[in-house]
Amino acid sequence: MFGIPNTWIILVFVALLGGTYTYGHHEGYVQKSTEDAIEIARLNDEARTKEQQVTEKFSQITTQLRKAKDEIKSKQASIDARIDSGELRLPSNCSVHSPADTASGDGSQASNSDRQAIKDIVALTTEGDAAITELNSCIAKYNEVRSLFNKAGK
Repeated sequence: MFGIPNTWIILVFVALLGGTYTYGHHEGYVQKSTEDAIEIARLNDEARTKEQQVTEKFSQITTQLRKAKDEIKSKQASIDARIDSGELRLPSNCSVHSPADTASGDGSQASNSDRQAIKDIVALTTEGDAAITELNSCIAKYNEVRSLFNKAGK
């Protein structure tokens, strides 16, 4: 009754199925590629916005750091001026010992070494204040970036 269909008909049918599959696969790939490009552009825009926000915050924090460092320097200069004028001195019960070969009994030299010792102490504390200020600035920058990117993840 029904014989085996012609081989050419089967081949055409298989070619049509293969062509349809290939066309659909290609169109799906193009559509996915377009969707990916749109998503990448959106994510790039978000990243640029975040980068701009971080840059603005960093410049604010850097300005605050510069002001704090300037205040520390002016404070040190003020204290140095007070030391030079003789207003700040070491207490009499806390004397700085000079080396044995310079013990000439000259009060001026002892006064200069006391002043230099005070200036060295002030310089050391000023350096510590500057380091703490820089550390706090670094921590503020870190926290700003962390909070900005943690918001994005949620």
